[in-house]
Amino acid sequence: MDGKVRQTYQALMTDCSALERAGYRITGSKIDIPTFTRLSLLRLLMYIGTADNTLSAAEAVYLNDFNGTSNGRAELENMARGQKMTLEKVIDNFVQISGTFAAAECDGKLRSGTDKLISAVNDIALDFIACDGKSDHGETAAVGKLVFRMRNFCSSYLGNRQFIPQPDTLTAAENSEPETPPPTLEELMDELNSLVGLETVKSEVYSLSNLIKVRTLREERGFKQPKLSLHLVFTGNPGTGKTTVARLIAKIYHCLGAIPTDRLVEVDRSGLVSGYIGQTATKTKAVCESALGGVLFIDEAYSLTANVGQNDFGMEAVETVLKYMEDHREEMVVICAGYTDLMEDFLNSNPGLRSRFNRFIEFPDYTADELVDIFLLRCRSYKLNINEDALACVRAFFEERCNAKPESFANARDARNYFERVISAQADRLAPLEAPTDEELMTVTTDDVRDITL
Repeated sequence: MDGKVRQTYQALMTDCSALERAGYRITGSKIDIPTFTRLSLLRLLMYIGTADNTLSAAEAVYLNDFNGTSNGRAELENMARGQKMTLEKVIDNFVQISGTFAAAECDGKLRSGTDKLISAVNDIALDFIACDGKSDHGETAAVGKLVFRMRNFCSSYLGNRQFIPQPDTLTAAENSEPETPPPTLEELMDELNSLVGLETVKSEVYSLSNLIKVRTLREERGFKQPKLSLHLVFTGNPGTGKTTVARLIAKIYHCLGAIPTDRLVEVDRSGLVSGYIGQTATKTKAVCESALGGVLFIDEAYSLTANVGQNDFGMEAVETVLKYMEDHREEMVVICAGYTDLMEDFLNSNPGLRSRFNRFIEFPDYTADELVDIFLLRCRSYKLNINEDALACVRAFFEERCNAKPESFANARDARNYFERVISAQADRLAPLEAPTDEELMTVTTDDVRDITL
């Protein structure tokens, strides 16, 4: 990799890490932003390198240098074929990344973030193409199509929004004073209430906050109080808002004085379990230490105990978390989440789990009307208007999706992914126009939604 391009890549990773720290996420992915971006770049390079069915020696060296590996050419070729990559899949990944950078740019957090992203991806891809001293039209055309789609997506996403002129706030010193005061309890409850659907969930959170407030009042008046467990179990299907509500609960707990900070550490099995003896406890301890003072959110917690008795180290992670919950009762809250039935198996796998988790919140699937509302909220957030015929198509899509509930059904993630595909389709429709009007840029038509699939 050329020295200047390496600096470009490192600057891109710095921006990705800053986005992650600031709470931004890649829509539809559980992978952190830096890892998702690195893997997307790796897949792009592997796609370009194997487009002619073989990697050159120089391309293999480049890929190993980029990925920090030492695989042979044949092994790299097999890896590329095993992933069954297509250009459309590669582009979809970068559209997802573009959405995250565009959101930060809209918030005034990362000035010119989308331009820097697109330029970095283009420079890295072209540097790879040039590494063996030859290129063909197919390679450069693929990069051209990718950059074209990213640029059009970002253009439509940003629209005519007015940006706050300020320096990049994501790369400012982490110990700088916050520009705005922390939210009040009333503001947090308003944010919770603004979420589409989830009425039973909201009721449970209201009840829990009232319990904490009354308990605090009784303590202040000298009444003896029994120990109160703030640990929670969230049950429900993917995309039902469990992570979003967990983030809010961390802020609500902190606002009520139940925990020292509003920090929420999100983790799944891969972040706790190692494949080698003796390493899982160390890995889990490090995660628990990072969550002290806040909330540890374990997604798909059932996966920790799914393979008990099969030389699996998941139970070791569970026991380590339980010990931290016991030793740091006042310093850490744990929220475990996953499918309803599988979470029952998880809780039954260890007596200590049942004794520490006694409050459950069930997250129901979204209805078709609620998914349409989520889609429309995203449209309004980016000042996009949708005509009646297009809205009818959107409603029909989600009604069919909810009735069929295919294996890939992902509730709110479906609405977000659908929105991003609509934005991309709109960009493809408007790109040939020499000078689209503001109204055209901000209007979603039937042509933009008719052929959308998930």
